[in-house]
Amino acid sequence: MLMAFGTASGVLARAGGAGGHSSGGSRSSGGSRSSGGGGYHSSSGRSSSGSTAPLPSAAFVIVFGIIVALAIFVVMRGRKRQQLLGGAAGGDEADTEDEVTEEQPEGPNVDAESLAAFRAAHPAFDEAAFKLKVSRAFAKIQAAWTAQELAGVRAFISDGMYQRFATQFAMMKLLKQTNVLDNITLTSVELAAAWQDGAYDVVEVYVEASMRDAFVCELDHGLDMSGESAFAEYWSFIRKQKAPDPRGDIYGDSTCPACSAPLPKDLGEVGACAYCHALVNSGAYDWILAEITQQADYGARAAMGPLVSRALPQAVAQLHQEIPEFSVQLIEDKASNAFMQIMTVLATRNPALMRRFVSDRAFAQISALIPPEPVVFNRLYLNESVLIDAARAGDRHRLAVGLSVTLQRVKVLPQGRLAKIDAREIQRRHVLILERDVAAGSSKGALYQHQCSTCGAPVGDSLDVTCGYCGAALNSTRLEWIVEELLTQGEYEKRRQSPR
Repeated sequence: MLMAFGTASGVLARAGGAGGHSSGGSRSSGGSRSSGGGGYHSSSGRSSSGSTAPLPSAAFVIVFGIIVALAIFVVMRGRKRQQLLGGAAGGDEADTEDEVTEEQPEGPNVDAESLAAFRAAHPAFDEAAFKLKVSRAFAKIQAAWTAQELAGVRAFISDGMYQRFATQFAMMKLLKQTNVLDNITLTSVELAAAWQDGAYDVVEVYVEASMRDAFVCELDHGLDMSGESAFAEYWSFIRKQKAPDPRGDIYGDSTCPACSAPLPKDLGEVGACAYCHALVNSGAYDWILAEITQQADYGARAAMGPLVSRALPQAVAQLHQEIPEFSVQLIEDKASNAFMQIMTVLATRNPALMRRFVSDRAFAQISALIPPEPVVFNRLYLNESVLIDAARAGDRHRLAVGLSVTLQRVKVLPQGRLAKIDAREIQRRHVLILERDVAAGSSKGALYQHQCSTCGAPVGDSLDVTCGYCGAALNSTRLEWIVEELLTQGEYEKRRQSPR
């Protein structure tokens, strides 16, 4: 069931995704942040002829009924596959198929109270130096996006941000696309909000800029798009509260902030120093970019906000007590990392890419969604990754993270030709369920970045979930948050309303 909707929206791309918003929701780049209620910030928007016909015979009614039943069966099977891929899901998903349009900057939405509290708690915070880092990060990320190369920005972006960019680059390479950004002018960098997230501090920055954006597809120039636009985004930075003063500036030079050794030109997927093995982008040494949110998805406009449980603030407070390293921002970063890798699985039809971080149940469920024919995402933007609930399920902690994604699918035909499945960008909302043992120990590797959580050894993309070095199960909840299930928003809401 390959169904198209509406007309092309004409929204430009930019680093991480286009700015803009839909009339009934929101869309854009790296993610969104919702206040979510409850007193804490989470990453946190037919006709008929009039003639009279004779009544049908009983035989005709029976045959017609059989045909209708078969049609319904085929449609329902198709819809189940389409729910993740963005096809017509109907019902609870229909309101997310609004047209996407560009929004003009409207100035920063400043939380003065949170900024005052942050400045009082951090009297040594150098705002001018921090803004300089933001400006440098902005320039480098635009260049990285144009080049489709992350080596120059890996040191100061989170794992989730890395995966969002990497997934988008993978789609662009499959479709032989380039997106050149030039005539770039950064007009405003202003602090918007700040708060404590467990052992971390989070600072949000309002960024306003303009640029020329030229998107070109070598396989099908009907997908080309270009123009100039002014836009506004909110960039979220995270740092450990007790982080030592870095020995270098990861935004301005190329030395390790832990040991001062020269960093390699390409830190790769993990982002570790080759000499002392410190994770440069962990937030332990300097501010790290963990989110880019378009103006249309920020704060009260966030689409996933209504799903946030009223009991979540209390549950998060309990998690902060039980798990010293727990951070809402980092959990949302991990969920976005997992989700974008799952989207790559669907586009490449290679389930081995996700096997290491999903449970057996989730692996079977998501593998069933892989399309039978090549389908690639011409547009793929993660609007939001928002922690919406947390609970204890037996001997495990269970987290629910709401994810809103904007996408446009194209079918790859023989000889490399393309055919639009979606005439325009559409939006889908999902909930990712993550679980980890209550008595979990500390992970020794970044599982989502191809390292074994038990021994830290490198692991490849394989259907075998056993580490080749230490023999431990890679997808074990003993040390790491594992994807247990991926639901549509409608499925999640029905389950939450069930007496069970």
